[in-house]
Amino acid sequence: MLQIRLVLSAIVFLLPLQASDPEVSDFSGVWQMDPSRSESAHQAVPIGPVTLVIKQNAAEVSIETRRGQNHKRGISSETLTYRLDGSESSTAGNSGVQIKAKAHWEGTKLITETERNVQGSTVTTVNVFSLDASGKELMVDKTLTVQHGYQFQGARNTGTANTGTAKDVFIKSRASVKK
Repeated sequence: MLQIRLVLSAIVFLLPLQASDPEVSDFSGVWQMDPSRSESAHQAVPIGPVTLVIKQNAAEVSIETRRGQNHKRGISSETLTYRLDGSESSTAGNSGVQIKAKAHWEGTKLITETERNVQGSTVTTVNVFSLDASGKELMVDKTLTVQHGYQFQGARNTGTANTGTAKDVFIKSRASVKK
């Protein structure tokens, strides 16, 4: 009888732990690209400095990408909002092109997907966001696919003519972001 009580007590204790939501990462903050460790900074046409401003709550994550223009003044910026329930959203990009966006969790990694039309070709991006153990470095594994058209000449070619991949590293800035 004592053994049954112990087993039942253990089950009652462990069930809430198993049923709880998996822990997800909080990517909120201002993140500066580390060009020395980022493949996008060294592609055929190098990009200028990149800053990510991420705002996250339980329902959605907003990612603003600010890019400096190499040898030019000014910054280009694009903000995309992803619903964290996996559903698709749509927004008009800076050039008026419709951008479809969706996201989902794989453990503590956030997977974002976008689709847009660029010069008559569908371009999709898949970004996998993950944090190091300290939470001060953000890694973004990127895959860009052009559905039609030209050969991609990016940081790392995956063997197919229309897909390229790159891994970028961002360092958390001390600047704060309002959620």
